[in-house]
Amino acid sequence: MKDYRYALATVALALAMQPAQAAMIAGGIDPGVGLTTFGSWMLTVVGVAIPVICAWKGTHAVAEGRHLGPYVGSAVGGMILAFGGSYILNHYGAA
Repeated sequence: MKDYRYALATVALALAMQPAQAAMIAGGIDPGVGLTTFGSWMLTVVGVAIPVICAWKGTHAVAEGRHLGPYVGSAVGGMILAFGGSYILNHYGAA
């Protein structure tokens, strides 16, 4: 029974991908638009979400008697990666 469901899911996925492949071949997808959206919106959201998640998890860690240091380091590193990636995309003119 499981094999039948996996085969059906594979066929459905293949049929769903055909319009996307046709658009790629015909040149209907512009990579610059994707990079602009990713650089200007998604990396900013990620840069804000990472410290919020780390603060939440760090609070739980301190309440359980563990150290806060790894969560502070993760928050700082995540912000550097997210906002740095956004800056690099803007600097090179992709966003």
